[in-house]
Amino acid sequence: MRVAYLTNQYPKVSHTFIRREILALEQAGITVDRYSIRPSGQEVVDPADIAERERTRAILAVGAVGLAMAFLKTALTRPLRMEN
Repeated sequence: MRVAYLTNQYPKVSHTFIRREILALEQAGITVDRYSIRPSGQEVVDPADIAERERTRAILAVGAVGLAMAFLKTALTRPLRMEN
C-alpha cells in the first residue's frame, strides 16, 4: 500500500505528530510519500526533521516551468488519469 501526506509546509518543529504518524505507517509496511505545497522556510536542527526535509517534495518549489513539465509528462504517459 502507498499513501501520501500533503501539508501546507513540512517539516516544521510543530509537526512532530505528523512525523510520528508517518513513522507508524512505515513500520506497518506502508510506503509514505511526503508532499508540501511550499518549503517550510524554517531552519530545522533535529536530525529526524532534517531527514524528513530530504524526503519531502515541495510542489511550488519547482516553479511554473517545473509544474508545466510535470503536467505534460503525466498527460503524455498516463492520459487516462488526466480524464478526471
